Amino acid sequence: MPKPLELRNVIKRLRKYGIVYVVGKGRHPKFYDPETRRNYPVKSHGKKTVILSYALEDLIKKFDLPADVFD
Repeated sequence: MPKPLELRNVIKRLRKYGIVYVVGKGRHPKFYDPETRRNYPVKSHGKKTVILSYALEDLIKKFDLPADVFD
């Protein structure tokens, strides 16, 4: 199980896989993969927000990422 990370670190790591952080469309900001059109909403208030381990695991499953992406 990955350790909780700050939102800005998660954004940097997912950018390598073509997943972008979208703000302004809908209620919550979200991670979005333009190729597969999959998205994952994130409740956040600022870049220092901590993304908990259960959400990181959901991101790995949703976007078919390698298991060690957040290690």
